[in-house]
Amino acid sequence: MHRHHHHALLLAGLLGAAACSKSTPPVTRPAPRDATPARPAATRLTTQWQSRVLLEQRDSLVLTLPNGSKQVQRLGRQARFSLTVANGNFTVRLDSLRLAPASDEVSREAVGATWTGKLGAFGRLEAMSASKGGILVEELTTVVAALLPTLPRGGASAGEVWADTTKRTIRVEIFRADDRRIARWRANTVTEIQGLRLVPVQLREEFEQIGRGVSSGREMNMTAQGSRTGTYFMTLDGRVERAVLVDSITKLITIPSSRQSIPTMQFSRTQINYTPLVTRNRDD
Repeated sequence: MHRHHHHALLLAGLLGAAACSKSTPPVTRPAPRDATPARPAATRLTTQWQSRVLLEQRDSLVLTLPNGSKQVQRLGRQARFSLTVANGNFTVRLDSLRLAPASDEVSREAVGATWTGKLGAFGRLEAMSASKGGILVEELTTVVAALLPTLPRGGASAGEVWADTTKRTIRVEIFRADDRRIARWRANTVTEIQGLRLVPVQLREEFEQIGRGVSSGREMNMTAQGSRTGTYFMTLDGRVERAVLVDSITKLITIPSSRQSIPTMQFSRTQINYTPLVTRNRDD
């Protein structure tokens, strides 16, 4: 709900003495204090929201091989989700998935996975669980966790900044990794984009990951440091309209059995578009 600026009306009245034989002392009405300017409307996530979500991600990996040569790999995914937020609970369902390079069997196994959880006090997705298992579903869990921004308890006004720290275990490709992040957020002033009034919520995040995995029977270790920048564009009624996230990650993959190390640079760009589902009244 928007707050309206109220302008104080200063009243100063002096009642004169009554024109009668018995005079009445003048009475002065005290002037009210100036009203404190209201804060700009706070941006917060709506508690009732249904949306179709289209997520498109493009990755570029540059691997430095043991002989010194470099290898470039390009990966991509297009995922369609159904998102529902209702009274602090959220549900996200994977409706379709396309991978590049293509892997139809793996995609089919992940489709239909449903994540459930709660919106915490600061808008963070908490107590997440998935209806299916598997490496890809585990990896997509971090994608689902990034569908919504983290906002302060009472919402965020234009110009407000806040920070958020998380520690969790996640899936990064073949690796199960400890992931630590420090995120810094900022709400900017309302802007108009293609006829919509939106609030840009900016993100700058630093993270590190330490993980272990197995590939072709060989144990591998991974350490990574990275950064994420992004912007979530929110409507005035508390929905996310679109988001853009950019990751830059430096990884070192080591193979203890052969004492090999593979330095890797990864660049990732994720674009997310949200299409609200409008529930019509029965009388319409």
